[in-house]
Amino acid sequence: MRQLLCLAAAALLSACAQQAPVKLYSGAEQPASQVLVVEMPNTLEVLNINGQPAPEANRMVGNNLRQLELQPGKYRINAYFENGYDVGGGLSHEIVRTRSATFTIDGQAGEVWRIEFDEPSNLKQAQEMENNFEGVAVNTRTGERVASEPGPRYVSLLGEMFGSGTMVATQDHGIAPIGAAPQNAQMPMAVPTPSQAAAPAQTLPHDASTLATLKQIYLMLSPESRDAFLEWAAQ
Repeated sequence: MRQLLCLAAAALLSACAQQAPVKLYSGAEQPASQVLVVEMPNTLEVLNINGQPAPEANRMVGNNLRQLELQPGKYRINAYFENGYDVGGGLSHEIVRTRSATFTIDGQAGEVWRIEFDEPSNLKQAQEMENNFEGVAVNTRTGERVASEPGPRYVSLLGEMFGSGTMVATQDHGIAPIGAAPQNAQMPMAVPTPSQAAAPAQTLPHDASTLATLKQIYLMLSPESRDAFLEWAAQ
């Protein structure tokens, strides 16, 4: 019985370590020779690709590189570093999440591009790159290296509710290259910012309960989302 459990555990770990590529294009599945593959470390999270949210790009486990499959073409991938570090000998931990960097990739069918950056080895090094995260996109076939550009700050879902003005896809039909219309898809709709939205018919009462609720929501926001909210409030 013990041997059987060990074999099952080994098989499970092997499955986690060998993740299948993530298909981000629409239509029927294509062979590797017909798609563009983007590899990235598991400590990177995709904020969006060509302005379109891609949560499926982050649904990976294990310690291997993530492999994202896209149609050949040009893409601007906003990705940020996120990792946890032990504090006080493991008594607690701290999550470091950086500002995103924009990686521009213009790839052909069958090519593999890899996103690389200097991985921090400790909490202090990670904190030092919170506001200046950068890296390169490398074409593994030609050796071409494209340096990243500063990207937008991470905004949580709650932050978007306050009006980040980002693009939200109406349905998941895959991500098309820049300049190509998605196949069989509705165009993403821009979420109006609070300054563009119509004024509500009613307003909340000015009392202690309302202010307490708003304070609690504000305390739930990440530092980046607080910055985004305060920037909007200052308009």
